[in-house]
Amino acid sequence: MLEEIKEDIKRAKDALESAERNLKEDDILTAANRNFVACENAVYVLLKSKFGSTSISRMKILTRLKDINPKAKEAYDSSYDLRVQADYGRKAKILPLNKENMEKSLKDVKEIVNNATKVIDEKEEVD
Repeated sequence: MLEEIKEDIKRAKDALESAERNLKEDDILTAANRNFVACENAVYVLLKSKFGSTSISRMKILTRLKDINPKAKEAYDSSYDLRVQADYGRKAKILPLNKENMEKSLKDVKEIVNNATKVIDEKEEVD
């Protein structure tokens, strides 16, 4: 399981780096997509570390995440909302897609990725 979690965090970090680069280049649509991928993979790390596995269902992820990390749940929800706007042109449910909101979401997702990295580091110390 630890190797699977390490792959999740690698995907999260790679996607976060891509999101930051895309936002600097004013490619907000791609930044929103990569930001959600980063968040989702970091959330997988948190859930797998706590429960041993994760659900594919977004609603189950939200339910479990609410119990272990409400701030991560909020970031997951808002990054998903921004991604859906970017990828499918849907209307905002939480935050309108713009550079300011993307910057805030990226900051929140970066914090989750950092927290997930700490979880992995702690797991490695125990093993």
